[in-house]
Amino acid sequence: MRLTKILKGLAVSLAVVIGVSALNLDAQAFNTVDTAMVSASSSSCVIVGDNVVYTADFNKAVSSDDGKIYLYELKTYEYGIADGLSPIASVSTAPHVQITFPLNYTEGVSRLYNKFVLAVKRNGVITLINDAQYITNPEVLAINPKPRKERPAKALQHDNVANISLDGSGIALPIGSQHAVFTITDRNVPVADKSANGPDSHMVKNNPVVAYMLNAADEDGVRGLIADMTAYAMNTDIQDFVIGNEVNERCWNYMAWTDWDMYMNKYIQAFRVCYTAIKSVNPNARVYISLDQVWNKNPQGNDYYEYIDGDEFMSRFNTIMKKNGNIDWDLSIHPYPNPLYYAKFWDLSGLANGAMFKSQVDNNQVITFQNLSVITNLLTQPSYFNKEGMVRDIIIGEIGLGSNAGVENQAAAICASWAAFEMNPYITQYMYLEVDVNGFFPTMYGKARECYDAMGTPNEGIYMDWALKHIGINNWSQVIR
Repeated sequence: MRLTKILKGLAVSLAVVIGVSALNLDAQAFNTVDTAMVSASSSSCVIVGDNVVYTADFNKAVSSDDGKIYLYELKTYEYGIADGLSPIASVSTAPHVQITFPLNYTEGVSRLYNKFVLAVKRNGVITLINDAQYITNPEVLAINPKPRKERPAKALQHDNVANISLDGSGIALPIGSQHAVFTITDRNVPVADKSANGPDSHMVKNNPVVAYMLNAADEDGVRGLIADMTAYAMNTDIQDFVIGNEVNERCWNYMAWTDWDMYMNKYIQAFRVCYTAIKSVNPNARVYISLDQVWNKNPQGNDYYEYIDGDEFMSRFNTIMKKNGNIDWDLSIHPYPNPLYYAKFWDLSGLANGAMFKSQVDNNQVITFQNLSVITNLLTQPSYFNKEGMVRDIIIGEIGLGSNAGVENQAAAICASWAAFEMNPYITQYMYLEVDVNGFFPTMYGKARECYDAMGTPNEGIYMDWALKHIGINNWSQVIR
């Protein structure tokens, strides 16, 4: 069955890549932006040897006061060209532009984490004519690439994940795991984004603040992230990194004072810094975003500040990433049952609001293991492919099935969730989390443990047959799509 998954994945990965229209999110008021010119441009920025090669193509004539196009260098947290900033290069106006400049990687003033944008002077005013571009191939800088190790398809999360608290020290943190999840627990550290335009008038109401947004909003934050990520990737055997936890939820990435446009830009800045630092050390590492199970609830009122739907997050994230230079991000999903604590998904009649919970899954408002295809159908669209035109790696980075409805129902649900994993050709790993908290009991005992241990072994079929009978169905397609 695993071979079938791989072959199916390759078939879609070889499809033709098409583009998506990009949103203009990089401009600030102190620059003029020629939005028509930006829409008519395509750009790239890559390392070649010791240099950076920046190219841009325009499908309409470029006009300027002096017949010149200027290339400006910006920090990741800068969104416009400040008064007095000098360009790093200039060329004559033309439909095709190529500019080569030194990376300065070995001189201690590397441009690796910066972005670059083209502008012209019109009536004496600096006018941006394309989207700012980041360097998209930091992996070429790795001196001693670490070969990837084969991962087990099934694992307990604590066996494969190190939950990391970044303290800004740059010290390599616990080693020996397969994955790393980064969280912030102290709002005073430089890697926690505390920037605010006003008071926290929209506090997280349903959950305590557990972690803060990673900070790439100032020089201290960027330097802290670079130091931590570089040291960690260099000094550990970990090969997969999850940047943030359930990043469509604010309690895990606290920044309640702003709207989702700013939130997305802040997270993407931090993600790019982490990605670039990790990949420049270990080109074979994978760097993931993490989503919870909320997919299309269309939050209203105060819920707007609690979470953003997963489908909207993915659309925004992918669009902004491609606009500023596509990189090979991957996706970790958490397809818990709905409601979270009740594993008997096939019969919610014993629950208050059971019909509502069922409807949320049936209508894809919430993603569980029952409807994983909703996510993979999205990620297999060519507009979501990685730089090589392949489907991105998708893992079940966290799942747990509670024993609240009884151990046998928990056991049957474990079999069902594993069946959903095996039926989907694009999910590459299943990671189970045993953490009993707040009335939710996913720790496995008895039949539940037997079923989990059997999944992926020659004894799997025995337990799968038992689970089908227990649920009262003939095949998994009756409850999984």
